[in-house]
Amino acid sequence: MTNNIADPPTDATSGAPGPEFRALRGLADVLTVLLAVVVAFLWTRLAFQQLSPGSMHYFTDFELDKAADFTIFGLSILFVVWFYRARINAERHGYWQRHARGWAFWGWIVPIVNLWFPFQIMGDIWRAGLPAEQRGETAWLPVLWWTCWLLSELGLFGTGTRLVKSGFLPHIAAGTNAGSLFFLALAGALLIAIIRTVSDGPVGSPLS
Repeated sequence: MTNNIADPPTDATSGAPGPEFRALRGLADVLTVLLAVVVAFLWTRLAFQQLSPGSMHYFTDFELDKAADFTIFGLSILFVVWFYRARINAERHGYWQRHARGWAFWGWIVPIVNLWFPFQIMGDIWRAGLPAEQRGETAWLPVLWWTCWLLSELGLFGTGTRLVKSGFLPHIAAGTNAGSLFFLALAGALLIAIIRTVSDGPVGSPLS
């Protein structure tokens, strides 16, 4: 897929949203709730794992891990829909997008490029919502989010089974090490902030 340059809104004269606008706020509300649930679960699991290792059977006996995996599965699908819509909306704001729309999905799945394509797309979406004079600055929130995501996936900290991920779908495996849980929880919290900022800003507004 080739890179493309942002297209202007179709109905610029009337101020109405062009056909390329995609609503973000409804999805953002759902994603915020689901991410908050997952982050709360991760912090709880981490606390049990560190402070009361003998209580970890509660997570498996009551199949809480499976419930978390199911929630993350639905969350991941909704997030990719939001991500794709935000990528489309970003074209309306005159900021060049480095990757074609399709990479908002395939960028999570194709090996090797999934290490940086989603981050670049998120960075371009983020900058599209900024005033022109700020677009050259480092997008620190996306940088911190992606760093935490990669650290959680690498599983470099502690011992035990690391997080198992297939594409953009993570699975919280029994015995996941504390470092992976910690960074995944941080990534989730940062993603909430990114989704809210983008959805409530110019990229998520039909009037921009």
